[in-house]
Amino acid sequence: KQPLFGQAKMSRPQKKFTWEIVSVILLSGAIASFIVDFFINKGVTWSEYTVAIGLTIFSYVSLFAFWEQRTIIEIIGGFAVSSFFLILLDALTKGISWSVQLAIPLLFAANFILIILIVIIRRSKFKGVNLIGFSFIAAALLCICTDAVGAYFKNHFFHLRWRIIVSACIIPVTVILFFVHYRLKKGRNLKRTFHI
Repeated sequence: KQPLFGQAKMSRPQKKFTWEIVSVILLSGAIASFIVDFFINKGVTWSEYTVAIGLTIFSYVSLFAFWEQRTIIEIIGGFAVSSFFLILLDALTKGISWSVQLAIPLLFAANFILIILIVIIRRSKFKGVNLIGFSFIAAALLCICTDAVGAYFKNHFFHLRWRIIVSACIIPVTVILFFVHYRLKKGRNLKRTFHI
């Protein structure tokens, strides 16, 4: 499997050790949040979402640690396993509601944007500050998707609010990053440009 940024791959013992640490942290967080929620609210309320996030992270970490496939295949597998756990958790608590209408669409959007970002990064001939620009664009798209899905889940119609402003603020930064990358790729020395 080709590393995303060209770093050396983790060995199997390293992956297993990382998985064990992450699993212990996630399990501890889930148990702690469940106990606090149960004693304060006499039931399961907000801790359900904490457990859902933990299950999602656990699914991806487990697949990346023990399933030797291409990165994109592992991401798709993580999405499938996470979706199953989210629906199961939702069904075991208050019935299927937020998992199908909120969690899975958000997870799909995040995975789809991440896959596109990975493809762009791997196909970029020159890797520099342009990768930061692509990442900013991906973050802006994720903000818009989060806003749209959240608004539809709450009000049953799509409505973009403050996240469109946040995304718009990213545009100037991204333009500057691409400009700097273009100048460096053409061999222009920034020290000479700014007389440093």
